[in-house]
Amino acid sequence: MNSQYIARLNITRWVLLSLLVFCCGLNEQAFAASDDKRGITIDDLSAIRDIKTQALSPDGNHIAFQTIQADKDTNSHTVGWYVAPTEPNAKATRVADGVEPVLRDVGQFAPGEIVWSPDNEEIYFTKKHRGAIQIWRSSRGRPGQKQVTENAGDVQNLKISPDGAKLLFAIGRTRAELENLITAENRKGYLQKEPPDYYPVIGPQFPPCSDGRKRYQSPDQNRAHACLLTIWAYDIKSGEEREATEAEIEEYYAQEDSPQALYQQGFRLDQTARMKTASPDGRRLAWIENDDPEIFKGPIPPMVVTVSGKDNKSIRCPAEACTSSRIQGLWWRPDGKEVIFHVRDGRRGTLSSFYGWTPGEKGLRTIHRSDDRFYSCAQTEKRLICGHESWTSPRKIVSVDVDNGKITPLVDMNPEFRQFEFTKIEKIFGEDDYGNLAHAHLVYPKNYQKGERYPLVIVQYRSGGFLRGGVGDEQPIHVYAQNGMAVLSFGTTDMILPDRINDPLEGFISNYHYVIIQRGPATALENMVDNLINRGIIDPDRVGISGLSFGSAILDSALLARDYAAASAAYSITTSPNHTYSTSSNLGKLYDEIFGGPPFSAQGYDMRHKFSIETNAERIDTPYLLQVADREAYYSMLNYNALKDAGKPVEMIIYPDEYHVKWQPAHKYLVYRRNLDWFNFWLRGVEDPAPEKAEQYKRWRKLRELHKANLKEKTKH
Repeated sequence: MNSQYIARLNITRWVLLSLLVFCCGLNEQAFAASDDKRGITIDDLSAIRDIKTQALSPDGNHIAFQTIQADKDTNSHTVGWYVAPTEPNAKATRVADGVEPVLRDVGQFAPGEIVWSPDNEEIYFTKKHRGAIQIWRSSRGRPGQKQVTENAGDVQNLKISPDGAKLLFAIGRTRAELENLITAENRKGYLQKEPPDYYPVIGPQFPPCSDGRKRYQSPDQNRAHACLLTIWAYDIKSGEEREATEAEIEEYYAQEDSPQALYQQGFRLDQTARMKTASPDGRRLAWIENDDPEIFKGPIPPMVVTVSGKDNKSIRCPAEACTSSRIQGLWWRPDGKEVIFHVRDGRRGTLSSFYGWTPGEKGLRTIHRSDDRFYSCAQTEKRLICGHESWTSPRKIVSVDVDNGKITPLVDMNPEFRQFEFTKIEKIFGEDDYGNLAHAHLVYPKNYQKGERYPLVIVQYRSGGFLRGGVGDEQPIHVYAQNGMAVLSFGTTDMILPDRINDPLEGFISNYHYVIIQRGPATALENMVDNLINRGIIDPDRVGISGLSFGSAILDSALLARDYAAASAAYSITTSPNHTYSTSSNLGKLYDEIFGGPPFSAQGYDMRHKFSIETNAERIDTPYLLQVADREAYYSMLNYNALKDAGKPVEMIIYPDEYHVKWQPAHKYLVYRRNLDWFNFWLRGVEDPAPEKAEQYKRWRKLRELHKANLKEKTKH
């Protein structure tokens, strides 16, 4: 897929862009913010410059970061690497450029990796070019880039040795090995087994290479094509690239306790201690450790802030905020007397808090606490340099003063947002029918008038930071508000206790039983909507709902209980997987546990029938739009066909060469637009007069007449 994408790129565009960047000093921050405020549009959302990764220089004076920007017109991306001083309103210099973002297997973009040279002059980073991920180098002081490795495999987990003389990294299969493996298996056919090496809707999916030391969980270690990562070294002075020595391997693994490494590699099997941080004088150590390893054996245990004391005894922080599974970072104050930590706390973990704790004391010093989100914080003296998002602003780089909590903007790659006028936003809480807490953000419609009822669009299923488009980024939240619709950006309830779940399958069973059988998240949504209706904000006859992935399971659960004015889903999973997986497979076992037996046992059949969109299509009267990836169209086809055959208003769009999360800029733009058109049509009776949409509305008007006839017939009974 990626090689085909690269082949389609226009080489002329690449050359011109490089000339602009390196010869003419293109700088996104040159955009002047106008005093005239206006509402945000889909075009604005589609052109955001996303900061994907960042790295602070050793002296703390500069920050390097990577951005990705989509271009809907050329259906391509621009990847950029920048360096900026850690000063207020700093000017970022673009030092390197690319056109190939790295995709994860679900379609999301994987952030690149950046390390600094010890002299603060150069950055080394991973870049994809002509289908290969290698290490490149750029200078802090001047634009330009040079490839430094030529490895047969793709570089992972880039690090620099403590002396700064070598780059250390991991390599899995070589690209040739993977290509040969696929070619060989394609020729002879794939033996069906569990887990399979070939998925009919995806293609070959061989297990990724695992850590040879088995420090991380891997569900694929016993598969026939399993492989191990190897550690490599690149000598900066000589340019030699080779497999690492035992001493170098030890250096590599010594850095594996960082939060970034843990995030990239997966959860540690041993979670007794993490984030080890030495005090400035080197005499004390701070870390977070499992609150009780005998009780919390799962992959996400509650961790408690701890420091070393006298006689090799550790001291735990006794304050409530010091124990959490959401601790994001840990540092020492420069004088070595106080430990600083960042945690997501408050109700439902919706707040970002920075605290100071003096070992031996019971209380904490609150440094900063807000609804904003902070990412990848790194310390320089009395400042933390962090990525930062608010409800109305995409990620920028800021500093947090550990003395007083003052937030200072450093680098803003989307200054256009200063001229956008956003509507009122209210954070709200609610409960499901079982007493579990949920939260959401209510985005008010433009020109909201108290006492007037408005249409509502529900967006799922996480909510926090920049309210962009929900999980999968397909629902333009703030644009809906600009079009006179309220939006409920829903953060689903806590579904399981992951700290106490040892078996991943057990966790899946608990989750899906809660979602499908108990209808927990759907009841939380319904209760929140009912509350907004009772408050006089929402028109009960004009409520729309959307969902992707897990959110589509919640959506389908909601549709089985009540009718909505409209629905939009990217992927409908509630029905078809219940019947298509072998009982001997992990997913088959999951569904058998959820529904009380195999598909054609008495109880298993009845329960699947009860909770299936397909088998209940006759009683569902919600206009339903499906916008699905070609790799996942199979999962939606049963529901689509059942609704269509039942005479229900349903439409499905299939996007080629797409994944679970759509990655192509042209497709994402069209998904945004079609969802806006869909909810405007059904909730507000508004049509876009653009000539190219005439055929779309011709179809939808027919669906509306069909829907009216169905509702009229329904009232007779």
